[in-house]
Amino acid sequence: MSPGAASGLEVKVTEGERCRRTLEVSAPAEFVDRERVAATRKYAARMKLKGFRKGRVPPSVIDKRFGRAIEEEAVERAVRKACDEAISTRELRPVDNVDVTEVRYRPGEPLTFKAIFDVWPEVPTGRLGGFRVERPPVEVPEGAADRIIERLRGEQAVWETAENGRPEAGNAVTVVMTRLDGDESDGDASREYDLVLGEGQALPDIEDAIRTLTIDGEGDFDVTFPEDFPDENRQGARHRVRIRLLSRRVPRLPEADDAFARSVGNFEDLDDLRGRVGEDLEREARSHAEAEVNNRLMRMVVEANPFEVPESMVERYTDVVLREAEEMEPEELEGLRKELRPASEFAVRRDLLVSRIAEEHDLHASSDEVGAQIEAVARERGEPVGRVRARLRKSGALDTLERRLTDAKLFRFLREQSEITDVS
Repeated sequence: MSPGAASGLEVKVTEGERCRRTLEVSAPAEFVDRERVAATRKYAARMKLKGFRKGRVPPSVIDKRFGRAIEEEAVERAVRKACDEAISTRELRPVDNVDVTEVRYRPGEPLTFKAIFDVWPEVPTGRLGGFRVERPPVEVPEGAADRIIERLRGEQAVWETAENGRPEAGNAVTVVMTRLDGDESDGDASREYDLVLGEGQALPDIEDAIRTLTIDGEGDFDVTFPEDFPDENRQGARHRVRIRLLSRRVPRLPEADDAFARSVGNFEDLDDLRGRVGEDLEREARSHAEAEVNNRLMRMVVEANPFEVPESMVERYTDVVLREAEEMEPEELEGLRKELRPASEFAVRRDLLVSRIAEEHDLHASSDEVGAQIEAVARERGEPVGRVRARLRKSGALDTLERRLTDAKLFRFLREQSEITDVS
């Protein structure tokens, strides 16, 4: 073991895989003795025993009554201080908590223990440019503008009750469904439902059955739950249900004309609306293409600068991703964790590399840049700058804004180092 600081610590460092470090620490007995004296004084200052004034109880009496507790506290504090000093003198940077094991101590003998932890990795930035990245084609799906206009028409639809006819996709219906082979204790033997057909609000078998009915008509049907149904107890189950159609409502859409265009926004006519929608779609497509360029470029940069990342960082990242999957069965959760591991490891490596590049090349968003963006938001919304800043800070959006500005500077820097080409 190599000596530590003037305190007399001896520290041996063993390097493991994936940034794991194990410290074997030996501290002289005086290390614990000092903590014992401090702990005894603390007890003496607090204790009030018969025959002694508070704070005047002799150390020998304190030690006789509380010796075991004092020794445990002294060893715990000595381990903590020795561990901190050992890590500091060896200039190590733990990623997370330090796991202390194999603590051994006898009065008058050295205190020994092991400390196991992951350290922050050394992140190389050897190659940041010289890549050739193809920009994907900017394509707006055919008919996309018309589909958005149809959606806008649907949002302004007036629902009218139909007195006859069978339901079709897009119709709103009210039905009563009664389970014929269920138990009354189920609590859902007979219930009324409001549905819009064709939007996946009911099982396919149920929608097909409703389409066969007329107003006030009813029928008995076999309904099969799909194998991927969220309720595992009903996956693949088959039930007999009675369905009664109480009402059917059909949407009456406004005409797609100039008046409709003016009703949905500041548009001169339908052609103006269609043109603006097309421009928005093209702008969105260009934004997606540029985002894909950034993704491809960053993957090339990460792959060109390999380094190991701590297992604890990968696990913590995966935990965040799986935060909403806590209700899954343990076996399914573990399988999903293994499936996500490569992506989690890449994401950790990417984040560490981005942070290093931003720091090394002074690419972090400045306070002036953040302030200018906040002022722009305030002008757009007609609000005081201070109010906007306070709201962003309270919601956590201020950090998000700073990261977004930093990312923009970083990708401008990386793009300057490489060649971005369009697909011919």
